[in-house]
Amino acid sequence: MARCSNSGRACKQGQVNEFLIKYRTCRAWLLLLVWVVGCAAPKNETTPPVTPALPSPEQALPAAGAVGGWTQAEAPRTYDRDTLYDFMNGAADLYFTYGFVSLAVGDYQRPDGGSLRVEIYRTATDADAYGLFAYNAFGEPLDLGVQGRWKTKSGLSFWQGRTNVQITARDAVDDAALQAFGQAVSALLPAGGTPPEIVAALPPADLEPSSVRFFREQMALDNYLWLGPENVLGLGPDVEGAVATYELATGRATLLLVTFPDAVRARAARQGLADAGVEDLVVASVADRALGAVFGQVEAEHGAALLERALAAMG
Repeated sequence: MARCSNSGRACKQGQVNEFLIKYRTCRAWLLLLVWVVGCAAPKNETTPPVTPALPSPEQALPAAGAVGGWTQAEAPRTYDRDTLYDFMNGAADLYFTYGFVSLAVGDYQRPDGGSLRVEIYRTATDADAYGLFAYNAFGEPLDLGVQGRWKTKSGLSFWQGRTNVQITARDAVDDAALQAFGQAVSALLPAGGTPPEIVAALPPADLEPSSVRFFREQMALDNYLWLGPENVLGLGPDVEGAVATYELATGRATLLLVTFPDAVRARAARQGLADAGVEDLVVASVADRALGAVFGQVEAEHGAALLERALAAMG
């Protein structure tokens, strides 16, 4: 602080001024320091959940000893789109319509002679895995994966995310072992999965749940509903379709729903269906990008009511 060489009053004023300058300078540095620390501090943001890595089909095969008393009969085998024909020959083309990507096959055995096979299919989307599951499913409902079915001492199937799992008994196998293998595979896969939206549009009243099928291309639809040798609907990889059986008051009916990328293709499909002259067609209609049709030996008013409910559910 400066010495006072003038009167006492002037000296005091100088001391006050010097103090104020130092105070303001210190305050400015302190505010700057607080700002720098605040910028450097980590933000209080919510960390997004970590999505579990999707194991390859081969990685999802149960290891030797994962199920008590069972061992691998041979080394696992893997297949892709180029080699799937080596495993299933003519059926490979159908699996390609469900977005097939890869497959791992594991054969297992017990000392007493029991044996089974585990097939793990990876598809392009959850919807494709659901479709492959529905195509192969049989037996009673099973609480496994997103949705499963099984037949005692015979086998089981379920889907989970982009994966469809099929387990088949090749010799006498008890139900506990079948389900233990299914649970072992399911535990290695990320939980959950999203079924096709179009399946949710199927009206639940009068529906036979085990009849529900999902498809994209004509080859898959032909297994459930024959519309003739030509692709009259213009089906392809960019569409989604569902077909199911209903027990109506005047008989059994088959409901067909298809969503197209645009309304133009939906109208063209409606015209193609009309031109094909399908014998059991009861009613057909288009709503924006969606085509709906009912087939069977039922009264037109009942078929129309079913179709109206379905198209309304599709928005």
